[in-house]
Amino acid sequence: MIKMPEEMKRLADFHGHLGPYVLLGYRMGKIARSYFPGKFFATVFTGTEPPVSCLIDGVQFSSRCTLGKGNLGVKEGGKPVVRFYDGLRSMEIAPLETVQRRIDMTNGYEAGEKLSLELNNLSDLELLIVREGGTERSDRIVKL
Repeated sequence: MIKMPEEMKRLADFHGHLGPYVLLGYRMGKIARSYFPGKFFATVFTGTEPPVSCLIDGVQFSSRCTLGKGNLGVKEGGKPVVRFYDGLRSMEIAPLETVQRRIDMTNGYEAGEKLSLELNNLSDLELLIVREGGTERSDRIVKL
């Protein structure tokens, strides 16, 4: 097993292992928490099919948007894209194409763990595309 920083160990314990998609979700959630000062929502466009759906756990871990609280929704799409919004502002975050290509070429848990640690050493600008947007009423999660 590869030596991991403490925060990555906690993420791996939460998810069950450390892989590139849970790492991406973790980093996306951290960005959102720094952008939105109060309560906010997340819509994850991965669907529920692993490995891309592992992004959901990373988002929950760092953003504190969770399925249980009802401020996180999952839509089908199979894409590692998340939209965060608070009713006034929104942002959409996705991996850079070069990062996605590296993930697509990785097979196995050990290789995924190694890639995750490498990706975690990149800056947000080297890892992710962040697009800011306007009000996102259409994605608001409504409890019936």
